[in-house]
Amino acid sequence: MDCHVEQGDIIELETNRSLVLILSKNFFNKTGLSIVCPIVKKAAADALHIPVQSDIVQGTALCEQLKTMDLERRHFRKTGSISYVQIQEITDAVQSIFDYYPYG
Repeated sequence: MDCHVEQGDIIELETNRSLVLILSKNFFNKTGLSIVCPIVKKAAADALHIPVQSDIVQGTALCEQLKTMDLERRHFRKTGSISYVQIQEITDAVQSIFDYYPYG
């Protein structure tokens, strides 16, 4: 199975038909692993819930629910991709989870 995906791709997992967004960079995705976050149709307003839109998919990326997936072992299909501007906004939100905050 060809598991080639790129940052910003939206894939549908065959097992439960859920959508996930590929967040990891292309060099990492070539390993067969990808870091993803789920896309849902509805989500409560939150700084880590970022709207996503492609030609086919409209939803919200849940940036706090990062997962590493072995796509070589999963059945999936690509359903679209998001723009560079959208991936920047989402990866900035993810980065904010890990930013260093100096405590007094």
